[in-house]
Amino acid sequence: MEGSGKLPAPGAPAGGGSSPARGRDTSLYFFPDREMTDEELRALLRDGTEEQRAWAISHLLRYAQWEDIWTYVSRDEVREIFPVLDLPDNLRQAWARMLKVEAPVG
Repeated sequence: MEGSGKLPAPGAPAGGGSSPARGRDTSLYFFPDREMTDEELRALLRDGTEEQRAWAISHLLRYAQWEDIWTYVSRDEVREIFPVLDLPDNLRQAWARMLKVEAPVG
């Protein structure tokens, strides 16, 4: 979505940082196939199974804007779960280069 609708992330100073959702109950734009709020995503990333976390991080890497990705996960967290992420080959290769990880082909 456009940046004009963003509010500061929870715990962020008023002038810095932003959240990709307009409010706690607003669905995040990078989950086009289902409703997902900021709070639900944070809980899933914190408490979910590896499969659930991989699903969520795959959506982040596919659909979220650069700044929004790193609002939810660190590069180390992405590297750790990278082998099980559901990404098309071209996107997997691009992320592998950016994160400096080995990505098997095909």
